[in-house]
Amino acid sequence: MTTLLKNKFEFLWQKSIQPSEFDKMEYWEFEEYINMLNERNKEENERSKTQNKEQQEQQNSMMPKIPNFSSFKPGNFNIPKF
Repeated sequence: MTTLLKNKFEFLWQKSIQPSEFDKMEYWEFEEYINMLNERNKEENERSKTQNKEQQEQQNSMMPKIPNFSSFKPGNFNIPKF
């Protein structure tokens, strides 16, 4: 029962239909709509992840490269004496 209510809620929230519309549908029709809705959500999530990854890579490529000074130790230079 909880799964059915969650599915109805998700459908209501995403598609803004009235709860009475569910009563007019055959059970198999509602199940198919939920399957389609889930598939579309999955595709949109994957598309969003891909776009976010591409944006992050683009931002990283525009950042100037900062040298790594962690191995730098002052005083290791051989300064010539005159």
